[in-house]
Amino acid sequence: MRIYHSYYLTTCKIKTLFLQYKSDSCQVYSTLIQKMTKLLILPFLLVGCFSYGQKTDSISKIIIAYGISHNSWGNPGVYGRGETIELSSISDGNYKITRYIKTTASAGDDGKTFHKDTTNLSTKSFGIIAKEKIHHWLTQLNTNKNNINSSFIKPRIKVPTRNEIFLVAKKYDLLSELKGVDADRADTRKAIGQIQNFSKLDSFLISQVPCNEYEIIVVDAYNKLKIQTINNKDTTEYQCPFYDPLGQPIFRYDKRDFRTDKKVCNLEANTSAQSFLPRHSMISKVLDIGNIKELYIKWYLEKNMYK
Repeated sequence: MRIYHSYYLTTCKIKTLFLQYKSDSCQVYSTLIQKMTKLLILPFLLVGCFSYGQKTDSISKIIIAYGISHNSWGNPGVYGRGETIELSSISDGNYKITRYIKTTASAGDDGKTFHKDTTNLSTKSFGIIAKEKIHHWLTQLNTNKNNINSSFIKPRIKVPTRNEIFLVAKKYDLLSELKGVDADRADTRKAIGQIQNFSKLDSFLISQVPCNEYEIIVVDAYNKLKIQTINNKDTTEYQCPFYDPLGQPIFRYDKRDFRTDKKVCNLEANTSAQSFLPRHSMISKVLDIGNIKELYIKWYLEKNMYK
């Protein structure tokens, strides 16, 4: 009986020690997990502050302005159009469109007098924009991503119709390339099928949308999107030139210091902006990835027919 009792006590002690060891191990493991979680969360918190020099929560106003114009060369008529959308932070941290302006620049009948007409549009119909959408968009503006490729673009653009392809061919005087002097209907159907399948789209993107260190300088025309993010202390400006399709690369100027810039290539900056911009606005339309379709059709007809 004593032997059994002693054995029982010993067994209980062993179990107690084991459970204590297990508890201590779990506590150590739990502490390690907590520390690792803090370390993993910290970089994500810092991204909102240091990736583009401003804390997202401190941005009180965002001004998005797009303009396209050309030299009137003394000719009467409209030579420039523009649009400005202003977003303001509200009490709960979300945003609202507080100003929406359209502008038109034109030359008089003599081609020497110039007029600028400004129209203030009502913003009452626009709803609240969730701060998460704005923060996501700002993150994309400051993050390089390798997504200027067919795998990203193809799912986001509509397949061109047969009529669209013929209209582009006619616009650029390429009907002969599409039909061919001696081409039969089978050749035409094959070419249309290849274009609708976006054949060689990656080659087109490499040649037409170069995201590199060079910037195109244009002296007699303007086609640019500007974004200003404003807080109490400073303003960061982003510029997206649309002389190349899709407005890439994006140039960032911290504190509006135009002596130095930082460049980013990321088409999600386009798509994420469209999630909160008025759908029929000039700005939303110019950001649309589908704008490359016409240039792609033209490029394909010029470079790839009968080769």
